[in-house]
This record gives sequence, structure tokens and C-alpha cells, in this order.
Amino acid sequence: MNHLRPAYSYHDWFEHNKNKRLMTYDTGEKLAELDDNGRGRWYYKSGRLALDYYNTEEINAKQRFVVYSSGEPDERGRTHPITVLATFDYLGNGVVFDYAGKIRLKYNQIEGVVLDRSIGPVSHWKWHTLYDPQVLQQVMIGTQLSQMDLDDSLQLELPADMKTLPDNEEMSANFIKEKSKKISQKYKPFQINMKALKINEYFSLKVLDQATVYLIFKHGSINLKLNIGMVLEQKEIVETKTAEESEVSNSLERFPARTDSLARLQRSVAHAQRYERLHAEREHRLLPLEPCASVDLHTAAASPPRRLLLSAVPTGSSINTMFRKRKPSNNLYYDTRLLY
Repeated sequence: MNHLRPAYSYHDWFEHNKNKRLMTYDTGEKLAELDDNGRGRWYYKSGRLALDYYNTEEINAKQRFVVYSSGEPDERGRTHPITVLATFDYLGNGVVFDYAGKIRLKYNQIEGVVLDRSIGPVSHWKWHTLYDPQVLQQVMIGTQLSQMDLDDSLQLELPADMKTLPDNEEMSANFIKEKSKKISQKYKPFQINMKALKINEYFSLKVLDQATVYLIFKHGSINLKLNIGMVLEQKEIVETKTAEESEVSNSLERFPARTDSLARLQRSVAHAQRYERLHAEREHRLLPLEPCASVDLHTAAASPPRRLLLSAVPTGSSINTMFRKRKPSNNLYYDTRLLY
């Protein structure tokens, strides 16, 4: 798990507006509530919660943004349950859902993937060269290390499977060398194709690079913009592994949930999935078992006539006698024979 920090903390909308405590729409409805600690909430004009920005219970995740649906009918006039449409945290995780709880786009601090074909082709990207085949700098570390030296050199949160260090002195030294190599790596951000999508009628997301991820809220004359991009702290690099497209995961997808807040988000997504499944089953039950005969007749009448196959031509007949040629007035010649 690597450590990240907000890319542009001086543009923190919530921090800059926390003294306002309450903001309203031009027509008087509540737009935003802000806490003394720089956290807060945005609201739809209807009064429903639109965005929740709060301190997380997970270690190192620090803060999380959660986007909720408005409860209004979509573009096709269909209503959906109130559900989570997107989450983003300070560990560099982000995931966008549709109304049915299906993932459209997701990323973590390593890489990301687009799964919704309405955004673009299914595609996978990496944020920077850190996870390319590694060119490591040489780091000189003595093989004689005390346990205290070992602890001081790794003041980082290590993966669970690496917290128990080997007792063998040589293996311990190799472990430290490997971690030091990772910490000493330099990386260069990749230039990726911009990912842009509408989360719903009011929220949109633009991903330019890991440090530039815009979450935009538009409601009438209101236009609020957050940069939720993150920057990787090079001095605290502890893991350099990649994943396949289907394995780009984040904390929201891990079961069971590690905290109550994650469990609530997971229940919201699961509720949307159940709702969509029940709706699809109901629509399927309402479909007629067999098409009506009158429908078949109308379909047949609207269908183009069948082409005559060569095998159906009577013996001894000539193609030219069956399909005559005619010369139009513009002197262009049309050959009306069937082509196979």
C-alpha cells in the first residue's frame, strides 16, 4: 500500500468554504453544509443528499467522497432507488456505478479500467512508469542490522503478508534491500487519454491523470468543481504490483467490509442490484409467451421479398429470360441479374 496526498490541497473547496457553514441555491434551498474540520455535504435542490465528504474509519484512507443518486426519473422517465453512484478516497481509489450497481469505471493507486462501452471501448490504463519493468538504483545497505535498525528503516504500513520478517539474518538483509530498491525508484506519470462521463444529470467526472481528476456538480446556475486527484509520495513507495483488468480492485469491493461505513456503502450498491434484478424479472414475466399471429402477418408484410435462389430456377430456363435487362433514358446500363 503506497501513500498518496491530495494533488492540489490549496484548491480544496470544502476547506476554503468551511466558515460559511451553510450555502443555499438562489431560490433558497439548501446547497451545502460545511463542518469546522473542512468536511461537508452537497444537496440536490429537492433536499436529498448529493455528495458526502467525511473522514473514513479505515487506516490511511483519511477522507472519502460519496456521490448519491437524486431519486429523480432518468432520461427515459424511469425511476431508480436512492443509491451510491460513485466513491473516491485518499488512498487513490475511485469507482463509478450505474443505477443498477454495475461498475462503469474504476481505478486504484496503480491503474484503472473502463468497463462501460458508452464511455468508450473497454480499456485499461496505468498511471505512471513505476509499475513498468523496473530499472533500480543501487542502494548500499550493510548486512549487519539490528532489529531496531530494521524497525526504523521501515516506518511504513506493510502488506499483511510482509509484516512478519524472517528470522534468518541474511534473509532479513535481502528483505531490506528489496524494500529500499522499491523506495528508491523514480517514476514518470503517463499521458493517458481523458476519461469523461456523466455520473447522472448533475454530476460528471473527468480523468486527465492521477493528479487531475475533476468531479463536477452542475444544477441550474450552480457549478461546483473538485479536484480529487492524488499524488504518490515517492519516498513512501512500498508495493509495485499490477493487476489484470478484472482485478483492479479497491476497498469497496472487498468482502466482508472492514468498517461500518464501507458496509453501508456495500449494502446500498447491493440494494440497487437487487432492485434492478427484480425489475428485469418483472419485465420478463410481462412479456407474451408467443407472438400474436397478427403481429407475424404485419411483420411478413413489412419484410422485403425473398430473393430467388439459383437452385430454384426451373430446368432449361435462362437467367436472362427471367430477369430482363432494360436500358433507362439516361443511357446507363443496369444488370438486374442476381449476384452471389
